[in-house]
Amino acid sequence: MRILHFYPAEEPMISQHVAMLQEGMGLEAENHLAANADDARTLLQGGKYDILHLHGCWRNASRSIVHLALRKRCRLIVTPHGQLEPWEQNENYWKEKLPKRVLYQQAIIRQAYAIIIQGSMEQECMERLGWNKRLVTIRNSVITSSITKTDMARQTFKLYQKVMDTHTLELLSPEMRQQLRTIIMAGITNDIRWLPASAVSALSPTQSIPWREVLLYAHHEQITDTIQRGLRVLGIESPDIDVEHIDHFWPENYQEASLIGATIGNQFASENERLLASFRIVRKLMSNGQFSIKHLIELDRELRQHPCEEESLADTLKERQLWKLARRTMQLMADRTGLTEGFMPVDPLDDYKTRALRKQVDNHLKI
Repeated sequence: MRILHFYPAEEPMISQHVAMLQEGMGLEAENHLAANADDARTLLQGGKYDILHLHGCWRNASRSIVHLALRKRCRLIVTPHGQLEPWEQNENYWKEKLPKRVLYQQAIIRQAYAIIIQGSMEQECMERLGWNKRLVTIRNSVITSSITKTDMARQTFKLYQKVMDTHTLELLSPEMRQQLRTIIMAGITNDIRWLPASAVSALSPTQSIPWREVLLYAHHEQITDTIQRGLRVLGIESPDIDVEHIDHFWPENYQEASLIGATIGNQFASENERLLASFRIVRKLMSNGQFSIKHLIELDRELRQHPCEEESLADTLKERQLWKLARRTMQLMADRTGLTEGFMPVDPLDDYKTRALRKQVDNHLKI
């Protein structure tokens, strides 16, 4: 794990705190320090960092550094060091703090995966501000004897790991995402003969797979059974990682959505009626931002295992204004679960709304 600390060298207590983190963390993380913007930009442009740890507030350079880090897919953690407390904000408020707050400071706090606070007073202040609810208390051994340098570094590294264990799909390469599609398709069909030969050849038992990220993704999306079945079909053995006890962040106001089948029940006169009820639930899930890969997998299995009357279904979908939604759902299944047109009751549709839904499926766990 590579961490870049951006901090103000003119603040001796912050500088000492950063140096203690670097020393106390040892080899657990690769910590790089940058006190000025040019050095930070050079480091960000020259290598891949997992986390930008921003120390302090109100530095104009922070705006461009954070922008560059986020563009480089680097996750952000902020330690304000008390600089958002009322007496700090009130100092030169109208000429300095208010403009900076509007221009970048509030946005930086909102964009952070976590805010490290160092005491109860600072916590009360941050809670009143309400800019970010992911507040983590780690006391500062520079200013208190209630924590050692080693414990401070250990707790900070634990937070780094928690941040990196959140929304792990975002961390996977495009190639690995494509291979996930193959694994999911294998898990749904339970038969390697349904898979394209080129997709199977791209996966092998000896290849390097970022197992922690993949297995956490499966656990968070509640598709572990599908992923494990797919791996068995492909002859790939996954390591034993206890993902259930790995800490991570959920998005604010996250609500776990239930399966479509559990919502609609089983009492239907025909497969067509069951699919119509399913698409009504899909519409609701999409409008609430809760549609996910597990729903696509559930619908994929339904379409593969239960044939329907396609012409009659299409007519009814049009009557009930579900036609385009069903077509967009077919496209999402083609993209994420490998469903082929032979199993689709309606033709897929890839338009701007489909692209928005694709982002919703991929990013509904995004912080």
